[in-house]
Amino acid sequence: MMKRMDLFRRELRHYLRRRHRRGNGELLVMRVRITLITLLSAGILLMPVSALAQGAKPSATNPPANHFIVTPDQLVWKPLIPGVEMAVVFGDPDKKGGLYVIRIRSKGEVKVPPHWHVTDEYITVLEGSFWIAHGEQFDASKLQELKVGVHAMIPAEVRHFGLHKAGNVIEVFGEAPFVVNFVNPEDDPRRAKSK
Repeated sequence: MMKRMDLFRRELRHYLRRRHRRGNGELLVMRVRITLITLLSAGILLMPVSALAQGAKPSATNPPANHFIVTPDQLVWKPLIPGVEMAVVFGDPDKKGGLYVIRIRSKGEVKVPPHWHVTDEYITVLEGSFWIAHGEQFDASKLQELKVGVHAMIPAEVRHFGLHKAGNVIEVFGEAPFVVNFVNPEDDPRRAKSK
């Protein structure tokens, strides 16, 4: 019986020593893995910070990755059609994909002939009023007034026309590109400007 006890003790010691050695090796491997994962995670988390620090200065057309603010004095107004100007608030309305926000204002009363867009158009009146209707022919009797705070959505390819009143400002947003396709190309006010 003593021999069996001694044999059992020796085997138990041998087993525990083997397990202890293997445990230390596994512990070392685990520590190395945790260290590598921590360093990689820190590197990945810091990448956007360093990229932002090296990037271009944020602006209305080049917004930062996080929130930003655009004030009215930062807007750059450019002619859209005769009597109507446009300013980009966010994004690039000419590049396909991505969101854009633009503002459109008029200096006087300006008719916008029947036209359509390749993407949905979302309009909010910020100042004055804007008149709009659906159809392929301009018909003033169909125009509906949109006053300050009113929002309208026009689905892609729906033919519509409008009337800007003096001093109005509307905000339009959607998925780029913002393309104006006139139902009758002869009605395109930009043609008159380029002649």
